[in-house]
Amino acid sequence: MRRAAPPTVAGDGRRTRVGLLGGSFNPAHDGHRHISEMALRHLALDEVWWLVAPQNPLKPAAGMAPLAERLATARAVVRHPAVCVTALEQALGTRYTVATVRALRRRFPRAAFVWLMGADNLIQVPRWRDWGGLFHSIPIAVLARPSYSLRAATGKAAQRFARHRLRSSEATTLADAAPPAWVFLRIPLHRESGTRLRALGRHHHDVRTAYGE
Repeated sequence: MRRAAPPTVAGDGRRTRVGLLGGSFNPAHDGHRHISEMALRHLALDEVWWLVAPQNPLKPAAGMAPLAERLATARAVVRHPAVCVTALEQALGTRYTVATVRALRRRFPRAAFVWLMGADNLIQVPRWRDWGGLFHSIPIAVLARPSYSLRAATGKAAQRFARHRLRSSEATTLADAAPPAWVFLRIPLHRESGTRLRALGRHHHDVRTAYGE
């Protein structure tokens, strides 16, 4: 299993900037890669780590492909040298995002982490364990997704942390900002989703085959 390499201090003396994209990746698809590439560009990140969850607490186990299969599919989809697919949550023994973030900050103190989420997750983040604590633990970048952006920008989380929102022009400073700090990125939209692929009956093997695996 490929693991994320421990971040080091960059040649210019700054900490390595790492975006964290968590999820089930059931299956991974071009939309995940698109968000990762946009985050690398707009947030001036050095790397993005995909944290493939053993089991999302908010999703049923039924219909969830085995972790090893989801990791293999994700690696077939990534195709970017700055994006690393990991099972760090399994290695850390964490289940909830806030616990994962705190454990990663302890394990990799030289990294400047940013949590990445789609606009759909900003809507549902109040359902997450200690979601307020998450905002106080790590800077957060919210990336636009089709049909979710307006609801996300006016939702409970956005309202509670409104005064901590950075302007889009400040996005490259987010990794160095003290939390709570977040930014909403209005990126070009990508319409692929795991829900659509599952509805179409596209299995993980089919996705790997489409990428020449």
